[in-house]
Amino acid sequence: MPSLNIYTNKERAKSLKEYLPKLREFIAKELSCRDRKIDSNEVSLRIIVPNGSLLIADTELEIKAHKYPERVQKQDEICLSIKDFVQRICPKAGLTYVWLQLSELGHSTKA
Repeated sequence: MPSLNIYTNKERAKSLKEYLPKLREFIAKELSCRDRKIDSNEVSLRIIVPNGSLLIADTELEIKAHKYPERVQKQDEICLSIKDFVQRICPKAGLTYVWLQLSELGHSTKA
């Protein structure tokens, strides 16, 4: 189950909040691959407004997801696609950076 933390300031957070459902669907689509189809309700999103920070972009997205070979091969494409999507649907997000962290997965839910 992928998770996404969005780091930004209060003003941008207000603008981004209304787009979370669309972003959730887009992330699910981008992270889906032959080995694993992602449902949008499997993506956990949160906006974090730090008390103090020195961000390198106006809005930074940090995505954590399971490592599948197809995702590894397309990781830069996925990041650029998500960045373009955020800037297109919410221009107030400003300069946007996206990081995709792919790792082995352990979880506390049973199928």
